[in-house]
Amino acid sequence: MRDVDLHWPHVREWKDSGEARHIGVTVSANARQGLLEGFMRANSPDFVHVNYSPMENGAEERVLPLARDLGMAVLINRPFMNGSYFGMVAGKELPAWAAEFDCETWAQFSLKYVLANPAVTCVLTETTDPAHMEENIRAAFGRLPDEVTRRRMRDLIRGF
Repeated sequence: MRDVDLHWPHVREWKDSGEARHIGVTVSANARQGLLEGFMRANSPDFVHVNYSPMENGAEERVLPLARDLGMAVLINRPFMNGSYFGMVAGKELPAWAAEFDCETWAQFSLKYVLANPAVTCVLTETTDPAHMEENIRAAFGRLPDEVTRRRMRDLIRGF
């Protein structure tokens, strides 16, 4: 959303002329999501790129439902809060009930939470390690948590 008033008219021109196929905007802080919501309503971007995880879940209140209602794609950033998530869960045992949605690791715990939201189109993970990439990809397979389980996941993480 930085300098969006300056850049959006040009980006819109690129789309209208065929130079760009899809255009969108990004926020990475919960405090900016109100601005994003207003922008979404006024400008109809093709996609939004927003922070979202079990620890940063403010987007699920208004931004994600609005994107779904307006037919916008949603890219998620910060599913691991730039790595600080792993400090929160370090030394903690993954709950046995995580197996109910085919979750084997703490990374998959966060990713499955995000992927289970029906508004989410794509999750951008934060890794350069091929082993972590493989672990992250496995979060896209198997069952996903339902809304009751997602609430349980949020409560667990808040307790750390």
